[in-house]
Amino acid sequence: MVWTASGLAAEFRAGRASVAEVVGESLERLDRLALVIGAVAATDHARSMAEAEAADLRLRAGGGGALEGVPFTVKNWIDVAGWPVSGATAASPGSAGRVPAADATAVARLRAEGAIVIAISSAMAGSAGHGPTRNPHDPSRAPGGSSSGAAALVAAGASPFALGSDSGGSIRLPAAWCGVAGLKPTFGRVPLTGHFPRCGSLEDGRTVIGPLARGVDDLAAVLAVIAGPDGLDAGVVPVPLGDPGDVEVGALRVGVIAGADEPTARAVEALGRAGVTVVPDAVPDVRDEALELTRRHWGRVRLSGEENVRLLWDRDRFRRRLLIATAGIDVLLTPATSGPAPQWRESAETDYLWTLPWSLTGAPVVVVPVGTEDGLPVAVQVVAHPWRDHVALAVARHIERRFPVTAATVA
Repeated sequence: MVWTASGLAAEFRAGRASVAEVVGESLERLDRLALVIGAVAATDHARSMAEAEAADLRLRAGGGGALEGVPFTVKNWIDVAGWPVSGATAASPGSAGRVPAADATAVARLRAEGAIVIAISSAMAGSAGHGPTRNPHDPSRAPGGSSSGAAALVAAGASPFALGSDSGGSIRLPAAWCGVAGLKPTFGRVPLTGHFPRCGSLEDGRTVIGPLARGVDDLAAVLAVIAGPDGLDAGVVPVPLGDPGDVEVGALRVGVIAGADEPTARAVEALGRAGVTVVPDAVPDVRDEALELTRRHWGRVRLSGEENVRLLWDRDRFRRRLLIATAGIDVLLTPATSGPAPQWRESAETDYLWTLPWSLTGAPVVVVPVGTEDGLPVAVQVVAHPWRDHVALAVARHIERRFPVTAATVA
């Protein structure tokens, strides 16, 4: 049976399921999946099973956290104490043999609530350290990068949720192509402490850690655990996290970006039935401008001081223009990608054309599937104003009710 994180936590707490049995089954599934879709950088059966047995004891004693016993995977760029986290990419095996002594803040917070790490997931479609990751809906197709293994394993039913990271679309692209939900939180919402390689708010200004899951409710549950200052990442702002349940979706103004596609129209129709006010062409198509700015960002080490100052100014102007353009709407709907997953390959920079603008603005974005095209998942992005993560989640949850997740073929 394929579980959601929230559903599984409830089963454990009610005594209707054993953590040890579920984690054992998940580990067996990971071993089988690794032969078909890859996606796994490391497992430690003994460690995960020991934590599962300890969780069962806590639950029987009436204790345990909000996610007690729920298994999850962690991208090979986010530290887990005692596990090999190398930071491997398509071009480099990373720091082979590296075993961090401390959890990343997001991992530590999840483990404090009882969640159990069952695997380190591979990053990139083709990892120089761990081989290829393939799309579980069709292994001949690309999974999207860079949180490739995270999305593929959730889609294949190996874990209810995963932790990934996103700089220009690295949660959102694989979520869309693999047919799962993904959240890029507001920049500064979740500490980057323990991301490897290291990154910070002044040096980068785009990267976030966030969840992927089979459903939007699980994204919200995980965000509630991992959000907030940790006293170590100076870029995290202590803005309270809203409750998606408090959002009256029917009262919202929903904008649609110029150039939107047929999958986006499906989401608009679903929201129209809820009574939202739809604003067509609310924001111009800014994909080309965002790509040009991002290319300069990627190459900033080669820019002169004056050119870097100009880049920062142009980014500020871009963000300001989009804030003005979206002032009259509550959320913006855009495509997540230009189509379903292509034949297997590493992701190209143009695959991120729809995701790059919101990395530059730091806005929260939820990717939610809206059915299939040629038998493969397609998805939309729900973009909210900075610090309004709960509004994006509420709208995405409403869309999700109309488009149940399509099971991956390898499942």
